Amino acid sequence: MHSITLAMPERARTPDILDHQILPKVTHSNTPKPLQADQAYEPGLRRVPDRIPWVVGLIIVVELGERFTYFGLSGPLQNYIKNPYVPGAELPGALGRGQAVASALGNFFKFWAYASTILGAVVADQYVGKFKAIVIASGIYIVGLTILVATATPAAINGGSAFGGLVASMVIIGLGTGGIKANVTPFCAEQYKKGSAFVKTLRSGERVVVDPALTVERMFMWFYWAVNIGALSPLITVNVEAKVSFWLAFLIPLIVIVLAAVVFICSSKLYVKTKPKGSPIVETARTVYVAISERGFENAKPSSLSERGRIEKYPIASSANYTDQSVDGVKKGIRACKQLFLLFPFYFVCWVQIWNNLISQAGQMALHGTPNDLLQNLDPIALIIFIPFLDLVVYPALRHFKIDFRPELKITAGFFMASMSMVYASVLQHYIYISPAQSIHVWVQTPAYVLVAFSEAFVVVTGLEIAYTNAPESLRSLVSSLFWLTIGVAAAICIGLAPVSQDPYLVWMYGSLAIPSSAGIIGLNVALELSKRGYGQHITIMAEHLPGDESIDYTSPWAGANFSGISGSDANALRWDRSGYLAMMRLIDTGAEEAKYLSKTASTEYWDQAPSQDKIISMAEYLHDLVIIPPADLPKGAAFGIRFTTVTLNAPAHCEYLKYLLSQPRYGGVKFVRRKVSSLQDAFLHGTQIVFNCVGNAASSLAGVADSKCYPTRGQIILVKAPSVRVNVMRHGKDYETYIIPRPRSDGTVILGGYLQPGDQTRQTRPVETESILSRTEGLLPILKNGETEILHVAVGLRPSRQGGARVELETTPEGNNVVHNYGAGGTGFQAGMGMAKDAVDLASDILSQLQTQSRL
Repeated sequence: MHSITLAMPERARTPDILDHQILPKVTHSNTPKPLQADQAYEPGLRRVPDRIPWVVGLIIVVELGERFTYFGLSGPLQNYIKNPYVPGAELPGALGRGQAVASALGNFFKFWAYASTILGAVVADQYVGKFKAIVIASGIYIVGLTILVATATPAAINGGSAFGGLVASMVIIGLGTGGIKANVTPFCAEQYKKGSAFVKTLRSGERVVVDPALTVERMFMWFYWAVNIGALSPLITVNVEAKVSFWLAFLIPLIVIVLAAVVFICSSKLYVKTKPKGSPIVETARTVYVAISERGFENAKPSSLSERGRIEKYPIASSANYTDQSVDGVKKGIRACKQLFLLFPFYFVCWVQIWNNLISQAGQMALHGTPNDLLQNLDPIALIIFIPFLDLVVYPALRHFKIDFRPELKITAGFFMASMSMVYASVLQHYIYISPAQSIHVWVQTPAYVLVAFSEAFVVVTGLEIAYTNAPESLRSLVSSLFWLTIGVAAAICIGLAPVSQDPYLVWMYGSLAIPSSAGIIGLNVALELSKRGYGQHITIMAEHLPGDESIDYTSPWAGANFSGISGSDANALRWDRSGYLAMMRLIDTGAEEAKYLSKTASTEYWDQAPSQDKIISMAEYLHDLVIIPPADLPKGAAFGIRFTTVTLNAPAHCEYLKYLLSQPRYGGVKFVRRKVSSLQDAFLHGTQIVFNCVGNAASSLAGVADSKCYPTRGQIILVKAPSVRVNVMRHGKDYETYIIPRPRSDGTVILGGYLQPGDQTRQTRPVETESILSRTEGLLPILKNGETEILHVAVGLRPSRQGGARVELETTPEGNNVVHNYGAGGTGFQAGMGMAKDAVDLASDILSQLQTQSRL
């Protein structure tokens, strides 16, 4: 089958810089004052974490106590359930239910404990707040442990009440565990209130950037370090279980949780507490219901419902809180949770083995006086050593050498280590089967535990950080609970594995667990042009980032997105501008579905240096309602100005909608594949006849392209809510761009900008530039000072620029493959993209003529 591939790989990330900075919603009157001279941003400064507030240490101590309790009671459970009660036996026991039942009940306990985090999150976010939710959960925890202690005595075991007491206590303790786990992590992080990076001078004289993101990362690392200090409790409880009794082993965790609860409650006045935000969970569920009923989030937006006369069908759609923006927020939140946590259960399937099946495996080995459930403590011991090593040595060294160990890389490394642990356990189990009974020393298990421990430092710590930083404030407990829920899902999977969690199937059980371990505006316009010519069924769009994603490496969603005079004066730029402007106007005038997020808008533009006569003459030939502003009416410092009717676009919505349209059968059913392309050759799938190379910034480094003329041009923008702004205003300076661009169909949001900084790859937002943008845009359009302007977001984008202008060129590679290069548009992708796409497809007309077409659109 013949096919066309649009390759849109993204440029490699620049290390050590935040992608973008989310600012709290504030009115413009509350905007922070400009930074002092000592705080001015300087490129190349080393990033460091801030000091962790001391009250966080207090919460960490409380969490240490809770984890001491949980792991302390979990450690003896496998023997308690599996082995019979025989006083004086080498392996202690109580219920004698066998390994399969022990594994199933142990996994049920973990499933329930982590699944109940959802209940804890709902109670906290919606009703009582995180502090009170933790207090209530602690009380429930204590009740459950009291039942467990009372029914684990020899008299209760012999009397037959131990099993019923165990099940009841598991249910109650699990509920308490979930209430604490869902809330203690976000409650801890909320004690740090600084949301923006700042520059300070150390005592050594070095100037550094104090990065809140690194502070949160450090906070979670040391939080998890404390968790693993508490996880050493089985060193005590399993020895007490083996040498004294189970009831005393369970009494020790009960005493510790009581002490932890007392410390937590007595410190109440020291904490920063956030109040519950009402019912965001219910509103989210209702939004999802509307989206399902209307077959998509785009159709669920109130603007779309009104347009189709369906808004009265849904009571929530009439709510003031139900806006296009709120629907987008729910959509992105669901996508983030799906992408972040979909694979985590498979990791935790490996992780939970150290708490059940590996303990039983140890029982088949030569113990030499070592309790079979003692080696599980190698996991927290390894983490207690490894986490400080990462925080104090490894991560600072990586930042020093400009190596960006991104969250996804950390998680990938962790998955690999967990897989290797299960491979090791599988091989070890094989040798246990073929060797004389209890001839292999139990300490040979060590690598399996250590590998899992190292994996936790990358997977669990990073997962907690992502769950907190990607959640809106009102749903932090809920999103954190979704992370913990993945352990519950893993435990449920392990319950299904219970029939093979016994001899002689353990080799295969361990072995199976080792397995689970841009479409930017330029490319979308090429796909649209190809679809209109009947080639849609042959197209595959391949990109690391797809519409709906948020990343500095995916610039299109952050664009101001309009037609303006920002482009150059070379013949190609002038021709592409004309073609793009007229095409967009035609789409709007004919009511084409591709124009859903396009709008005609009155525009005023000024130049500090007058554009070339060629550009002025060209614009005069096609711009609608063009008026050249008399010199006397120009603002101070401006040399030229025009008024005309422009086209503005809602960039993220437009890209997502084009993706939706292109995937429809009437456009040929274009296929979208999320894949990072490391070389041009990677884009040639089986049967590919031609590749349209729309790589953007990656053109400078992509193997097979390596265009030395390409460079990024940094820009910084502010997304604000300003419903009164209905005009497009711009001023073109030598090294800056000031612009005010309203976004169509966006509940009154406006893009304010900006900067043109060639070669600057700094990904961090600069507060001084934010202040400059606000000051300059107010000067251009005073209505922004009316008090209603609300900052929603500050972001950085890297425009894909190229010396000499964009490249649209047909090439035959040394391998004999056909490539049409289409990149380097800089900040003109939305206005020139359609013209560039037409030229690109025209260049390939001879090759395309060999493909079978559908009817044209």
